[in-house]
Amino acid sequence: MNKKQEKEKGQVSLIFIVSMVIVIAAMALLVDGVRYLVMRNRTRMMADASALSAASILDLEEASNGNFVLDRSGAIYTANDIFSKNIETSPEYADFELNEVRVQGNQIWVTVTGRSAPLFGSQWGLNYSTTIVSSARAATGISSER
Repeated sequence: MNKKQEKEKGQVSLIFIVSMVIVIAAMALLVDGVRYLVMRNRTRMMADASALSAASILDLEEASNGNFVLDRSGAIYTANDIFSKNIETSPEYADFELNEVRVQGNQIWVTVTGRSAPLFGSQWGLNYSTTIVSSARAATGISSER
């Protein structure tokens, strides 16, 4: 064996070990990314469901006159109730909070925040959070989402 071969001995194992560390780190970030996407979609679904359900609670007195106006207390109660029912089936690694329910005329805005602690990313200081504001109008459904 010449001196050049002796210097290169063991390089394949070093490259393999470094490659495996990179692959494992990429897989860990992939798992955390999927958990974030699930949490974000769940947050959106909860905000949409609460807003749409609450938009169906009309003030019957105004509706008899042809005005689509929400019953304020009923709409807020319904939004909270639907949110509570949805939170029961949420993933255990995510935390959801109903921040605000605002009713004005025939429109309702529901703000939901979702938080999820990453499985692997916490070692790198990552924390996932998203806030979804969903609005709906009486008799017309979802009008906008931010």
